[in-house]
Amino acid sequence: MQILGYLETYENQTLIGWAFDRAAPGRRLLLAVEVDGEPIAAGLANLDRSDVAGAGHGDGRCGFRLRAHLSPWAPFRVVEVGSGTVLFTEADLKQADGDTEMAETAACEGGGVQGHVDNVLGTVIQGWCWRPSAPDSHPVVTASIDGRVVASCRADLTRGDLVNAGIGEGDHAFNLRMPYWTLDGVEHDVEVAVEGEGPLSGSPIRFIGLSDGGRPLLGRLMAALPQPGSDLTATARLLDSYLEQMEMLVPQSLGFAYYPDWYRAQAAAGGTQPPPAAFADDRPGLREAGLRLRAGDGPVYLALLDEGVRLLPGGLERALRAVARWQPAILYADAQAVVDGTLLPWFRPDWSYDLCLAQDYTRGLTLIREDAMVPAAGNRTLAGARTAALLACDPAGIRHLPEVVCTLATAQAGPVGQDVAGMVAAHLAARTGTPSGARSGESARLRVIDPACGLRRVDWPPPADAPLVSLIIPTRDRLDLLRTAVDSIIRLTSYDRFEIIIIDNQSRDPETLAWLADGERQGRFERLSYDAPFNYADMNNKAAAVASGDIVGFINNDVELITPDWLQVAVGLLARPEVGAVGARLRFANGMIQHGGIVAGTGGLAENAFQHVHVDDAGYFHRTRVAGNYSAVTAACLFCHRQEFLDTGGFDAANLPVAFNDVDFCLRLRERDRQIVWTPHIELFHYESVSRGQDSTPEKQARAMKEALYMRQRWARITAMDPYYSPNLNLDGAPFSGLAVPPRRRWGQPA
Repeated sequence: MQILGYLETYENQTLIGWAFDRAAPGRRLLLAVEVDGEPIAAGLANLDRSDVAGAGHGDGRCGFRLRAHLSPWAPFRVVEVGSGTVLFTEADLKQADGDTEMAETAACEGGGVQGHVDNVLGTVIQGWCWRPSAPDSHPVVTASIDGRVVASCRADLTRGDLVNAGIGEGDHAFNLRMPYWTLDGVEHDVEVAVEGEGPLSGSPIRFIGLSDGGRPLLGRLMAALPQPGSDLTATARLLDSYLEQMEMLVPQSLGFAYYPDWYRAQAAAGGTQPPPAAFADDRPGLREAGLRLRAGDGPVYLALLDEGVRLLPGGLERALRAVARWQPAILYADAQAVVDGTLLPWFRPDWSYDLCLAQDYTRGLTLIREDAMVPAAGNRTLAGARTAALLACDPAGIRHLPEVVCTLATAQAGPVGQDVAGMVAAHLAARTGTPSGARSGESARLRVIDPACGLRRVDWPPPADAPLVSLIIPTRDRLDLLRTAVDSIIRLTSYDRFEIIIIDNQSRDPETLAWLADGERQGRFERLSYDAPFNYADMNNKAAAVASGDIVGFINNDVELITPDWLQVAVGLLARPEVGAVGARLRFANGMIQHGGIVAGTGGLAENAFQHVHVDDAGYFHRTRVAGNYSAVTAACLFCHRQEFLDTGGFDAANLPVAFNDVDFCLRLRERDRQIVWTPHIELFHYESVSRGQDSTPEKQARAMKEALYMRQRWARITAMDPYYSPNLNLDGAPFSGLAVPPRRRWGQPA
């Protein structure tokens, strides 16, 4: 290996330069930035550097931009990962910059604003800008192609590197989401400018996007070759796997405003047959309708179309193809509806029992095999019959087609909501008191919390012998937070049988130590000493091992209880044998949701849902207002059976000491066929990571990178396709906020 390269500068928290192997100039080098021997950033040297090629070095695809927060002139090194060869150190940077200070900002040509266009990530152009003379203002940034403004936004996003660099309060980043028509495979030069000021440093930036991603393009190229050899075929397979992985690591998305264009692109190959006469748009009052039909030579199905629903061209055709392929007992599909004057897609999860109890989320087109229909006393509508069949069916026989096949006249529940609620109540009455566990003698109680929207709440009765709940709270000093958490729990909790175990992780503050000693002496809580460096997973494992309760609740020290009946809700849900863990709705002090369940797959990892939604808002089709199933919930407030926690090995202290251990635990529960239930009926304030701080030091960043790598390797399958999150929804940024480009499951193709 003969590496030649140059480290040019460090600006905007980014190391910039080029490097290539003279012995193999076409091979792209994987570089890592290390501080104190630990990696804090990594990336490929594969960016376009025609200037380097023009000087006779390499093939021009050897540039790198490695984002890393470095203290001025602190020791670091850039290494080639494969060989461990050290390419650059801080000494090279000093020489390159002529011993001047590392650049922290870049000027806008207008002079009044500082900022930079950083990169293109999927369909988003990212960067930052601020006015030093007005640090609390947030300038409007525009993206233009050929002089035409195609996107705009305010630079008001918070970014950690801006906080560290002292750029105001750090809330001066921007994400310019490019429109759908720019994903045409054509290279566009995009000028990024500040309104009223001029272009930003780094503008124009090259943008190129494909609406269906790179994999179909590769397939078309291979199909165009007359007889590709075995070597080329193997290379194509490898490249396809690489592109698939990149779609997960760097997902693309569009805003819902582009849904009509997005829908037409996905549905183009899905068929155009008009609806049958029974489902015609001119049926009186768009009343509900049923049709008996057969998919090929398979069994007979009843196709049910709900009231106020119009089939889209090819919708029934696509559903029948799915039925012929899967032979399910029941198949439901996605729909679209006008919400507040805007046409939006209602993308549903795969079968979610708790969501079905709380909301008629399968409304639209449903195909039910004749033998899966069940008699339902008191039912008067096809919607009620559909609900009864779903709740009686083996979950393995229920399949979801993640394609929009129909349009709802309204997202409201309508008059049939009463029949649907009646079928849910009948199901709960039949289930409560069955061998699912000894109950208190009560029946599960159904409450309609919003008749217009058809939203319901189920109060599950606890077991007859109320179990002890052990609440485990780790802390290190920060008495202001800990006292608020403990006092709110003791003052508000209406469930009698609970204990509190506080894990003291090397507290040193005299006031905290005195408070802990006093509380332990009074019997308000037990105190467990953990005299070791912070390892969230290990300390909680040790506490769970000595806890007395049948149920453990892992609670952060930076929370404050809101709902007094939280333990009744958790205990009632965990009395169901299929439930493995229960999570809560956590909110910031300003009312914004901090945790609404966890979506697996964001950036190849996981992300809290609905952090862009206020608790008083509906969220995505009311998902923040009703219970439902998710792949994981956060351990800032997580309940589970103590014995099952121990049987599964608890949190993974070796590989995930700080982050993602809750997600990993929930996914292991899912492997045991346990359901994870998120409920808004357990609610707490959460002042996220206030006591521990953020992962800002090189050591913490290195640990976080290792944990992220482990999660990507361990859970690649589930993060590629979370069953509780539609493959049509975005995986970049906040979940439920945009359209995946392309969908992770192509429409019309086998699952």
